Amino acid sequence: GTLGRVQWDPARDLMEADGREPRRCRGRAIQIGLKGRLSELYVRSATSIEDVTELSHRVGEAHQDKTKRAIEALKPELPHERPYMPSCSEFDLARLRLLPGAAPAQRPRSARAGAGAS
Repeated sequence: GTLGRVQWDPARDLMEADGREPRRCRGRAIQIGLKGRLSELYVRSATSIEDVTELSHRVGEAHQDKTKRAIEALKPELPHERPYMPSCSEFDLARLRLLPGAAPAQRPRSARAGAGAS
């Protein structure tokens, strides 16, 4: 088996909610799962680990407040998030739909696996 898994999830807006769940955004978020030796290496290399369970419960409760005052009050405690842009070719960025307005890219016929093979 593999030592990890990568999948795309819907991006969420922590400041807006559909009930207790953060509202889905237009973009996507990457979720990375590690296991085995890779997970152990990551844990040994971590500078700190913080339990944010209580904060997440307070965020869920704040989303019940339709005035948005409660979620605004929590803003200083929330992590600063920034977009991640992988360092890869423009072709791969387009294929992953990470470029604004990019449609899924297709490899040129000559670069496709098996192209030209008889």
